[in-house]
Amino acid sequence: MITPEGSGRSAELLRPEPAAGHGAVDRYFSLSARGSTWRREILAGASTFLALSYIVIVNPAILGQGGIPHAAAFFATAAVGGLATIAMGLWARLPFAVAPGMEMNAMIAFSVVGTLAYTWPQALGMVFWSGVAMLAVSLLRLREIVINAIPPQLRSALAAAVGAFIGLVGLQIAHLVRTSDGRLSGLGDWTAAPAVAMYIGLGVTLLLDALGARAAAVLGGIASAALYCAVADIQTGAVHNGVHGSGAALFRFDLGVIADPRAWSVILVLFALDFFGSIAKVVGLSAHTPLQDDRGQVPGMRQALLVDAGATVAGSATGSSSFVAFVESAVGIRAGARTGIAAVVTGLLLFSCLFLGPVLVHVPVEATTGALVFVAVKMLIARRPHGADRLDLTVAATAVAVTVATLAIDQAMAAAFVVCVVAIVISRRRPHPALWVTALVLIASVVLQYLNR
Repeated sequence: MITPEGSGRSAELLRPEPAAGHGAVDRYFSLSARGSTWRREILAGASTFLALSYIVIVNPAILGQGGIPHAAAFFATAAVGGLATIAMGLWARLPFAVAPGMEMNAMIAFSVVGTLAYTWPQALGMVFWSGVAMLAVSLLRLREIVINAIPPQLRSALAAAVGAFIGLVGLQIAHLVRTSDGRLSGLGDWTAAPAVAMYIGLGVTLLLDALGARAAAVLGGIASAALYCAVADIQTGAVHNGVHGSGAALFRFDLGVIADPRAWSVILVLFALDFFGSIAKVVGLSAHTPLQDDRGQVPGMRQALLVDAGATVAGSATGSSSFVAFVESAVGIRAGARTGIAAVVTGLLLFSCLFLGPVLVHVPVEATTGALVFVAVKMLIARRPHGADRLDLTVAATAVAVTVATLAIDQAMAAAFVVCVVAIVISRRRPHPALWVTALVLIASVVLQYLNR
């Protein structure tokens, strides 16, 4: 992302002038300029990894339902996700993790392969072409235009939607809520071991946060993991060695699927999910944090968008669905992550899963739930900009309500954009042209998603 030259805090973020004695690495990552430390970044990176570690097990399991070889999907998740997250840290210098999006892997396995009866190589071919389209629009800076046109009330709404989504993920993993066909279907067992593990993790995290501990999320996760392992019967699943069998889907994508007119709508939906999902996450994760400059923009945004688009292309070539900036990055940001060093730490830990596969099945994903719910609450009650009015509250409430109803950030984004544009028109002001176009495209993408079901 290109951030215009500015003064004050914007200039400080773009061209930091650290005090004498700070090394080249410090200057490159703006570590001192952003008020962070090595220790804080490392702990924050570990916190992000803890929060997203479940994807290494869950993504291959879901994609396996669509026929993609489990070992290949595992390798793609850990290797491509790890390398892309490291690239995010080194190039974009932002603390965002990159991993397969849960909404995309479910669509590939259950809709594209399960319902539409495409083969898994054809499905990966669709992911490839959607990734190529993402690279093209990122190079043309179209996503930057949309992001820079988003008004403050929409930025706050997207942050709230991301917070609600993170909280729902945590509640679902803890079995406190049930889902069916991508929708909430009822309450779960609030007294079972996963729920108790979440209570313990959340309690420890809240206590440590109140005491000012930066490692609150990590320590809370360790506490809940220890409890869960002690009282629960851990069911181990199949996790392959990261090297053995990893090439089963290498370049097996069917690029000829682009000649099938039926596939175009699927490619468009995948593209829309990635395009708008990434915008919502980048804006939502950075809202009300020092990652934004005084103009509400995020230095390094263009590079971040290119990284997630490139990861999607690489993932399709190795056996995974689309990669996105992962919402669980909010855990690390809450823990103090302000630079790309945290992303490098997360990426290295994610990549190390290739060699720790047999151990991962014994690490309960329920250990992450306390941190996820903690961060979700913090994002939902985050202090809003001065001057917030009824429009701000209405747009934020709409985004949160749609997120809860659909479990889809892109649909929440569509609703928030529509409400915002309508409110601006009613107030006899002119919405930015990019808002009109984005709202219409979002509506079209939601309609296409329902038509493809």
